[in-house]
Amino acid sequence: MKKYLLLLPEFFIIALSIYWFLENYMSSGHINYFAIAVFVIVALQIFLKNKIVGIMLGSILFFFGLYMVLAVLSEFTKFTTIDYSTIKLISVGFLICFVLISSSIGMFYKSVSKAF
Repeated sequence: MKKYLLLLPEFFIIALSIYWFLENYMSSGHINYFAIAVFVIVALQIFLKNKIVGIMLGSILFFFGLYMVLAVLSEFTKFTTIDYSTIKLISVGFLICFVLISSSIGMFYKSVSKAF
């Protein structure tokens, strides 16, 4: 059971990359190669369990999550009135950012504790 709980951050990041890919493909019809790259790298990390890649990937995804918080706040400032769509943007955007940031911290912590 503990083995599967330790893989939870990677599974959350894989789920977010699948959502990111599908959202871009369904809305505009273009293929998001960055989402595919994140999916492949994290899937390989599950099987290979490289400590250095885990630390780097956790750090990069943490800073990307912080960037996405700023992107959500930037979109929020474009709204003139607070209505249902504004609340939906803030709640879903911050939820996705929170899952990404907490998963990246989990990946980083898991890799650092093995490395040292």
